[in-house]
Amino acid sequence: MVYIYKFIISIITGAIEGITEFLPISSTGHIIIISHWLGISHKNTDVLKIFVQLGSAIAILIFFFKKIINIVTFKRRKKRTKNIHILISLIPTASLGMIFYNDIKLLFNIKNIMYALIFGGFFLIISEIFKPKKNKINSINDISVLQSFIIGCFETLCLYPGFSRSGATIGSAILLGIKRSVAINFSFIISIPLTIGASILDLIKNINNMSTNHIPYYLSAFFISLIISLISINKLIKILNKFSLKIFGFYRVILASVIYFIN
Repeated sequence: MVYIYKFIISIITGAIEGITEFLPISSTGHIIIISHWLGISHKNTDVLKIFVQLGSAIAILIFFFKKIINIVTFKRRKKRTKNIHILISLIPTASLGMIFYNDIKLLFNIKNIMYALIFGGFFLIISEIFKPKKNKINSINDISVLQSFIIGCFETLCLYPGFSRSGATIGSAILLGIKRSVAINFSFIISIPLTIGASILDLIKNINNMSTNHIPYYLSAFFISLIISLISINKLIKILNKFSLKIFGFYRVILASVIYFIN
């Protein structure tokens, strides 16, 4: 029964990650919420979160592979998203994430998730309200180094668990006048090195909490996340392109309200 229970946790965690990663509603927040409501201890989900995030990151890598190759392949074009754009966008979050790693991990609880859902929800709503009427940037190759850095600075908001990395980057990008579809593509492309890097750092930090006996559970969570991500990513990105960020913002606020009354 214990083995079945752990496999169920792995499946639930992987499925939640695979579905929520591609919407600005916070996959980490939803994993913590569901774990809290189901009475699953943090010890059972902390390491699993590393593997499910790695699974979704690889799915994004596969989905955007051609676009990534075009970026990292050096060609002589004046206007072109280059490696430097991605690197600069990563510096703020990667730096603060490593410096305040232990402090950030203390924020992983249901109460802080509730606050992050609210603040992140309002941010999405504000982004839609105050975005420019006309797009200034209609191609990923037209995103400037400065804009990449600004988006990277907003991305640091995701260090507060529950805020949503994609919500912070997509919301800030459309505020800068970047076309929604372009903002979404850029957001997920820059998420790959950040997520993989964060997963590696988490593995190093949690190596003592890992058990060889639990490897089947880790792998099952990883593959569930990878498979569901590959299946859902295209449809979910279409939804993200089609609907206003306000809808996701209102959903976040409603979910936070539910958490408040239940807890």
